[in-house]
Amino acid sequence: MLTVQNLTVAFGPTVAVRDVSLRAEAGTVTGILGANGAGKTSTLLGILGRVPRQSGRIVFNGHDVTDHGTGALVRAGIALCPENRRLFPNMSIEDNLLLGAYGQGRKTRQERLGRAYERFGWLHDRRAEAAGRLSGGQQQTVAIARALMSDPQLVLLDEPSSGLSPVAVDEVGETLRDIARDGTAMLLVEQNVRLVEKLCSTAYVLAHGQVAASGPVTELLDADAVSDAYLGTGA
Repeated sequence: MLTVQNLTVAFGPTVAVRDVSLRAEAGTVTGILGANGAGKTSTLLGILGRVPRQSGRIVFNGHDVTDHGTGALVRAGIALCPENRRLFPNMSIEDNLLLGAYGQGRKTRQERLGRAYERFGWLHDRRAEAAGRLSGGQQQTVAIARALMSDPQLVLLDEPSSGLSPVAVDEVGETLRDIARDGTAMLLVEQNVRLVEKLCSTAYVLAHGQVAASGPVTELLDADAVSDAYLGTGA
């Protein structure tokens, strides 16, 4: 579904991502692991065209979308669930969700809102409540549901476990597993190795903006040198 070839992202003279190549397939969760500053977020934002790409090729559903802007990529079927959720805390849950279908007609927005409430029943029950009153895990669920409001085929997720309790992490993991079972592809940036181990069959390890290792998650996590160098013993 997604093929990234030799992606390089630079901010002026600073190269954040260098020659990163990866793939994500329909119905699967593909992991991107690495320490802080490894280039994980810049990779996601580079794919979506949110930051300057110095070079590289992005192919989505068999089409070269390298020159597409962010809006065109969202319309093509790619959505981002950003780091730290980025909800509007004083807006209602429903209004936050509707932002995920920005630019769509009223009928389409309402249809997608109905699907969100069908998947996450508690969101409907609390739809008028300010998003800022929710727990961290609940806010993450809203952020995921908002990303699904654009009806994506691929969701880019940036550290969805960040700041969550172990119980909330497990709940988010179950949500992502269910979404993948429906056929949606996911590219998951994480430092929580246990979550990646539960969800992903394949992962890429980034270090200093480059792919340091890739392959089946079980093999990557069995490689002590990779774990020690890039993931840390406390992950």
